[in-house]
Amino acid sequence: MTNPGPIQDAFLAETEAQPGLINGAQRTITEEYTDRLLDLGLMARDIFPGGQIGAWGTGVPMHAGHVNAGDGPSFDDFHEARFITETAIARFTEAGASDNILHQAWLWNGYSYRILGEWWCDTVLPTRDPTDTSPSEYIPGTTDPYFERAVESFTQALSYATNADQRNAALAGRASAHLWLGNWSEAYADADAVDDTEFTSVVRNDDSETDLYNYLAEANSGTFRSYTVDFTWYKDYYEDTGDPRVPSEDSEEFPFGVGSLTGFGQVPYRPQLKYTSRTDPINLSSYWEMQLVKAEAILQGADSGDPEDAMEVINDVRTRSGVEMDALPTNVSDAEAWEHLKRERRIELWLEGRNAPDERRWNEFGTPGEIDIPEWEDPEHPGYTPHFASNPRGLDGGPLCWDIPTGERDQNPNVPSIQEGS
Repeated sequence: MTNPGPIQDAFLAETEAQPGLINGAQRTITEEYTDRLLDLGLMARDIFPGGQIGAWGTGVPMHAGHVNAGDGPSFDDFHEARFITETAIARFTEAGASDNILHQAWLWNGYSYRILGEWWCDTVLPTRDPTDTSPSEYIPGTTDPYFERAVESFTQALSYATNADQRNAALAGRASAHLWLGNWSEAYADADAVDDTEFTSVVRNDDSETDLYNYLAEANSGTFRSYTVDFTWYKDYYEDTGDPRVPSEDSEEFPFGVGSLTGFGQVPYRPQLKYTSRTDPINLSSYWEMQLVKAEAILQGADSGDPEDAMEVINDVRTRSGVEMDALPTNVSDAEAWEHLKRERRIELWLEGRNAPDERRWNEFGTPGEIDIPEWEDPEHPGYTPHFASNPRGLDGGPLCWDIPTGERDQNPNVPSIQEGS
């Protein structure tokens, strides 16, 4: 087969070429989403670092979940996915493309914005016109504008949905964006409208090339052993309950991770078993996440606003077929209901790149209820190393998110340099 070379710009909106733009955006999201899961898992303390800094590992600060100023990996790539889909939307709308292809363009545009909102600390917002080359607006201290764009995009995707799966995907994406914006009634309504217990929207990984591997599966393999479940809350919880959502086991073949953690030495190796293949997909949205969106919205005053009703929804998640955990008491205080909600969401979304952002969101809204975060800075903790104390997790020990990268600061006159403050 001969590569035909570059396609002329005028033909990109042709029916035969349209899937290429959608696939390009999806590929960009797949490459970067899975690539960042190890970082975000360490930031959330879902996993403990094995000390690997080479292939399928992380940098030394990130072993502790620490983000330096100007550190914003994948920022350009998710904006690239946003740009590709907005280019597709403009071209496809003008060409009169099918509802199916327009649904996909708007859906992946919505996910691009949602990821930017969940993973970054500040907003850099371009216009929606892909031909507008003016510098993007800088909005410090909030990522709400990303979520507002996500709501708009998912709403458009919903208007083009041609089947139940497409409808559920748009509703679920929009519900999660509403949750970040504090639109509790809207989040509840959208989540409640997702009606298929098997529904998921996923990042689809592939073993045809390394860029598309499930990073957590590969980094967890016997060859790389970049991290462990030892010293996390999830290890003890799994051993106590057997909850199938957070599986792990000690390795009989490999007693230690492949690297050596600063200030700790060799780390005991206990692999997670949620992802065991390079091709395992990663959820972006699911029916069961939507149930927890409903529970959280109830605790924020949506629907009945009754903690007992929120607990009933949480128990639906816990006791479902395939999980079958014991139901929790429903006659609880508001703070206790929040604690259960946070725990269930962290279990349900374990290693999906959502737990660190969720913690940041809960902090921003000032919600009650403790979170099961191990204190690895405490000399009494078995996972203690001074490295954690000297590299506090989050952006310079602050919010659990990425910074605007130095490259964007240097090129965009609207974004101050690190020296100027952000």
